[in-house]
Amino acid sequence: MKIIVVEDEIRIREGLCNLVERINDNYKVVAVASNGREGYELICEHSPDVVISDILMPEMSGIEMLEKLKNEGKMPNAILISAYSDFSYAQTAIRLGVRGYLTKPVAVDELTSTLSRLESENVQEYEVPETLSSLNTITFAVLNGIVDAGGEMNKFLLGRYNIDDTTGLTIMTAYLGYYYEENAAKVKKTIEQMVSTYDEQKSVVVEMPNDMSLVAVMYHSDGQEYIERTMQDNIRKNSVSLQRVCLGMISTVGIGNIRSSYKIINSYLHWNMIFGDGVLIIFPQITKIFAEKSVYPAEIENKMKAAMYAKDKVGALKEVKRFEDYYFCGKLYNPREIKEAYSRFVWAARETGKDVGDTDLTETVQKNVIERIDNAKSLREMRDILDMVFGEMLKDKNNEEGIGLTVKKTIRLIHDCYKDGITLDEIAGRLNITPEYLSAQFQKEMGLNFSSYIRNYRIGKAKHLLVGSNMKVYEIARQVGYQDSKYFSRVFRQVTGQKPDEYRKTKR
Repeated sequence: MKIIVVEDEIRIREGLCNLVERINDNYKVVAVASNGREGYELICEHSPDVVISDILMPEMSGIEMLEKLKNEGKMPNAILISAYSDFSYAQTAIRLGVRGYLTKPVAVDELTSTLSRLESENVQEYEVPETLSSLNTITFAVLNGIVDAGGEMNKFLLGRYNIDDTTGLTIMTAYLGYYYEENAAKVKKTIEQMVSTYDEQKSVVVEMPNDMSLVAVMYHSDGQEYIERTMQDNIRKNSVSLQRVCLGMISTVGIGNIRSSYKIINSYLHWNMIFGDGVLIIFPQITKIFAEKSVYPAEIENKMKAAMYAKDKVGALKEVKRFEDYYFCGKLYNPREIKEAYSRFVWAARETGKDVGDTDLTETVQKNVIERIDNAKSLREMRDILDMVFGEMLKDKNNEEGIGLTVKKTIRLIHDCYKDGITLDEIAGRLNITPEYLSAQFQKEMGLNFSSYIRNYRIGKAKHLLVGSNMKVYEIARQVGYQDSKYFSRVFRQVTGQKPDEYRKTKR
């Protein structure tokens, strides 16, 4: 079987070539290309049996290349690979008739089974796109509304997987928020191990990067209470791996109800900010929670504004801390009321910043900050928001005085390795200390957490490149440590209130 590999990163390209030829002696890589334009020419020249192509590449993307080939009647058997299971990519892949859709890093068994299927399958039992031949991909497509379960899809599911409209299933969602890119691979592995313990069930774990979540679906889950109890035990056993993760669970019947059930449990995940990591938010039990009524602390707001008018940064930050402690003191407040209070508090700071001429603060508090508050699901996210809003006040604290050697080394490692996507765990390993200790020490000495610092540092570097270079957005994303340009653009907008292209236009 003749194969062409189209991938712009040389290490991944060489790795794929070596992997393909190790899988089967009959598989031969006849050509390689570093972008879609080269790939198009080589495909026309060699007429390969299979093309394995990245999606995001310079000059011409993998999707653009395949669209050109399809329009000319030269569409090959194609396997697309991407850093994330972005639903828009999957939707386009289905429309083009792509035969496989894999995420990086490419798993050997997934590539092996996809190539084997392309080699052996000539006729499908049911008229379902080949892209949707795996239960994992079907679940992903249904979750994202790309396809509807029904008709031929139901026949296919019944024939291939013995799943029908009466099949019980349990959905567990794991929301990682702004830690998604950093922790998704590790958390996915942990959850896959957890759900695989159910012998009689078909279980899949799907990446949902647009929602910054992972979703596990366990089919044939008739004993909901048993599953809830077992999963809670598994969560306790894997508490370290599941730090910074909001977990929820809901049960339903039939694959057609997956999407609506997923949306329901997501709407309750913000209770995580009350109960904390390691607690499984279960629907419908969560609807029976009786929350205490909170009273907005106007006195704290007034003292915060008074300190800002007096240019007393230390005093203002003290009131910010009091505001946090007021809502997260162990009482059972409704998360929606907390969000409303945060929006009011932040807006009050913005208006005061206008009066005292603090342009950095007023520019920071744009509409996207209120959106972040509304979308937040964890206490950590709420604290990150206040870190971002009042970050300018913390600048005076971020000097060399009062910063210990451990944090100084951490900052140097961030500055040296931010392009490589270095994580807190990796730095802690290099310094021979625990991640928990490093995280606490960094927060204490710097006034903001590790993730906020490295995110802000990367976005700062990206701003310079957007204004001072002609690099494309996806090139800048990789330059500052983000492998997925869409994810980078989303983070950039969350921090600055603008998309990268918009920022470039306004600053030039």
